[in-house]
Amino acid sequence: MTVDKPFRFDRAQAFAQKWPQCTVCGITRRNMVPASSDSIQTCGSTACLKAAVGEGPAPLGPSLAANAAFESNQRRVQLMRERLKKIWAPGKRCSSLQSHENGGGAPGEPKIWICWQVRLSSQPKAIAASLGYHAKGWAVSLFMPDIKAEIVKVINTEWCSLKGTPLLPEEVSFRWHGNRILDPGTHTLVLSEFYAHYSSPTNASEYLHNVPAQWKNFEKTRATKRFICLEIYVMLQMYEQRVEQSVSQASVAGTKRARTISSAVVGPGSKQLPPISTWNGASRARTPIAAAAKFSQITFKKFQITTAKEDGRTLLIEDEILRGKISDQPFASGRMKHAHDLLLSNGDQLVAKRFYQLSEDAQFVSISENEAEIQAELTRLAMGQWFLQNFYHFCKDRDALDRVEPLLAFADAFLAQEVDLPSVASGVEQIEADGTGLTWLVERRRPTTVIKYSGTLVHTSARRDLASLTISAFAHYVFGDSQRRMVFADLQGTPTRVRGGDGIVLFDLMTRTVPGDSGVGDFGSEGINSFVQDHECGTVCSALELDQLYPLDAPPETQEADEDQLDSDN
Repeated sequence: MTVDKPFRFDRAQAFAQKWPQCTVCGITRRNMVPASSDSIQTCGSTACLKAAVGEGPAPLGPSLAANAAFESNQRRVQLMRERLKKIWAPGKRCSSLQSHENGGGAPGEPKIWICWQVRLSSQPKAIAASLGYHAKGWAVSLFMPDIKAEIVKVINTEWCSLKGTPLLPEEVSFRWHGNRILDPGTHTLVLSEFYAHYSSPTNASEYLHNVPAQWKNFEKTRATKRFICLEIYVMLQMYEQRVEQSVSQASVAGTKRARTISSAVVGPGSKQLPPISTWNGASRARTPIAAAAKFSQITFKKFQITTAKEDGRTLLIEDEILRGKISDQPFASGRMKHAHDLLLSNGDQLVAKRFYQLSEDAQFVSISENEAEIQAELTRLAMGQWFLQNFYHFCKDRDALDRVEPLLAFADAFLAQEVDLPSVASGVEQIEADGTGLTWLVERRRPTTVIKYSGTLVHTSARRDLASLTISAFAHYVFGDSQRRMVFADLQGTPTRVRGGDGIVLFDLMTRTVPGDSGVGDFGSEGINSFVQDHECGTVCSALELDQLYPLDAPPETQEADEDQLDSDN
């Protein structure tokens, strides 16, 4: 066999001819260095750079090319060495890297390792090996729902490549090795409480020491490393129902159900009418810490809100003076509010919220505007809890408590009005002349995982779990019980402890009222009409017969306007 050397030489020569040449010394290099802003290219040597801009003679001599190449190479070596010397300082690491290193908690906080693998409801006897398994140390102060949400993100990297649509945290649940269900009331605990419950003498041998084969190496470190072995149980039917419902809703997007102007007439064969609500329609009351977080002192007056059992009327009552520390920077920000960590002197860990904007056009919020909207938000929470209690009584009267999610609640909150000196977090330079400062809405610390049940002007949901169906039925009940004068919108919740069990706490809701004065985001009758058009009764609505007791008709003022328009046309 002979080698075609001329052909190989021609290829190399042709390839080299494509490389640029130094305009001074003529050396051919792949990477040239511009001598100035124009197109003059040089090999990068000092002599050629100066000659190219007229600051020195062109280099001469037989060793011209060799010297130029050597100097150019030395310069590249030096640049590479400087790049390799750039090591990240500890204080300059990104927040995500710090969070990973600290297990989502503060530096030095104890950790508990969670080893997990995946099991599908369609194949309950086998582990889904294709979805992998993983182990990570988590800070003991984290809530189990937040840990689950982070694990679901990891699973979705592979899940999306197989299924397309990502899993939601509420479509999976924690289980122990061997597909063993968790004890009731432990799904929403803090990790330290979760570990304490299952590491008790009566539970440790059954749960903690039941280790699958792939995690046996952790047994050697049990004396120095706390760990638990869990499974991520994917409720495939719930996932598929949501995906199918989403596709179905997308195919009929833009279509609205026609409504009659007048209310439905209850005939002799109809069900008994529910009692008329005594709600007075009043809208306003008018009455885990980040490692780098810095805290400052805060002193405030606490105001509690009370709700009259008879008609839902609210009243603010001044309670006491409290002191503590609040983070200078928010740990989270929504479309209109900042959320700050608040630590009271008695050790309570709370969250304080304030408005930083009320609309996209108005970027400044005054102390009085913030106070009014914070009071309105507290009132909405109180009204939500009042209606929810009535809803549960309604279910009880109809012998349907076993058909609804029993562990729902609205966030328990209070107002905190700064006194003495303004906090750094408030952004206020001084307290008002009357001695009052910025007003905060304060709630208990909860998991950060959020489940959306309805939107601002969209009242449909693809979720079909019991909690979602119950919340949808509750929204229908409020519409009817308020005599079609109010609806709840933007319903969202967090999985957490409710009355000693694993429930949902609703927060940051909006209201739509006929007067349109219940606070920011109240779209008035237009917002109520959007509920009338969007809402679709689910199984819980049907079980409570809400579709018959509270027909989905427009609010009274809208009907009167339509009737007046019809009269004028005639």
